[in-house]
Amino acid sequence: MVPTSSIVFMAVAGLMAAALAVVPAIVIWRRYKPSILSFFIGAGTFFVFAMVLESLMHAVVLRSSIGETIQASTWLFALYGGLAAGIFEETGRLVSMSFLMKKQHDRPANALMYGAGHGGCEALLIVGVTQIANISMAIALNTGQLDTLQATLSAEQREALTPVIEQLTTTAPHLFLLSGFERITAVILHLSFSVLVWAAVTHRMPLLYILAIILHAGVDGLLVVLQRGGMDMVLLEVILFVLAVGCAAIAWIVWKRCLDPAPAPEQE
Repeated sequence: MVPTSSIVFMAVAGLMAAALAVVPAIVIWRRYKPSILSFFIGAGTFFVFAMVLESLMHAVVLRSSIGETIQASTWLFALYGGLAAGIFEETGRLVSMSFLMKKQHDRPANALMYGAGHGGCEALLIVGVTQIANISMAIALNTGQLDTLQATLSAEQREALTPVIEQLTTTAPHLFLLSGFERITAVILHLSFSVLVWAAVTHRMPLLYILAIILHAGVDGLLVVLQRGGMDMVLLEVILFVLAVGCAAIAWIVWKRCLDPAPAPEQE
């Protein structure tokens, strides 16, 4: 049986992901009136560069003999995973901001709207969709419907389903809720990195693009090291949030020195 509290926290985390997909964009639009297209470019770029291209590379590399070596070493896996995420996602930002958003360079707030789309899409796909699947599976398990389903599956399919069921029944309820808070940290990071790359593109400061890759890789790599080290998940998320605030501070300095737009005047 899956505890009721776990199902409730799954739902809350899913709702948090849905909120993070739209609330930051609404706040940014109300303050600066950027192009809404920037939001969809950010979302689409994340899907193409992270969900498609990066995933294809992982499918090739991690299933090879080299991949086995990488995954066997915490530090190698952290380095590989961090750099992969940093290079693919920040390069996606660079390409989109350089070409797809060329006509929007007059409004720096489009960087924030792009970041909201990037982070919002990630929140929906990684947490929102996952929690919907978890809730469906948990309800099926608690109502006995899963037994009927398993009777129609092959032995291999039932074996693949076993770890999913085990995870749902043994995971502490608060950890499901934690996935929602983790997305807040992720959105802060995506907004920050978007500002850095925007300044790199519009002010011809390529070192800021490199900085975004390094910061992104560092956060993701540290996450791997701490997770594999068995750190308490709550403490881990606190550390990541502090790092996100640090990245936001760097982005704020770049914003004030290079971009610093005044809020758009209220429309009549």
